[in-house]
Amino acid sequence: MGFSLKTTDRKYKNTNPKDLDLNVEQNKEEVVQEEKDFNPWDYLRVVNVRGEPEYQSNDDEKVIVAHRGNPILGNKHPMKIQTMKERDRVISEYKKDLEADLEVQGPMCKALKEIAKDIVDNKQKIAFSCYCSPLRCHAEHLLPIVVDMAQELLSNNLSTTKKIKP
Repeated sequence: MGFSLKTTDRKYKNTNPKDLDLNVEQNKEEVVQEEKDFNPWDYLRVVNVRGEPEYQSNDDEKVIVAHRGNPILGNKHPMKIQTMKERDRVISEYKKDLEADLEVQGPMCKALKEIAKDIVDNKQKIAFSCYCSPLRCHAEHLLPIVVDMAQELLSNNLSTTKKIKP
């Protein structure tokens, strides 16, 4: 049996088609409100690979390795001595690398966009894992970038939703 749009062929002949709307417009408004209330900062943090439980990831977080073991997001600048001045130096060097990569939309940028997409699409919590945390860490510079990317995705989703008319 084929699909028919004729009113006489409807399964429920005495049903007004407007009654079958199922509040589509109301559902769209709820989605838009949910996306407006969504805060990507609630889904991101930096944790320690080892150490105190309060600095480790939770079961509901996806752990992204951000230490030197990650060839894309890890800091390629090793500390020569364990001082705060040296820590500041290697983080500053990492920040320069990150900014340069973002400018050309390199592998770091692509990885961060995927993380932002995962947060927006799946409401996935992310924990960047590094040995530095809770001390100052290069991974802290990833958080605002991912948040900005997630907010841009949300903004694009909202503008697309507003354009769709039933």
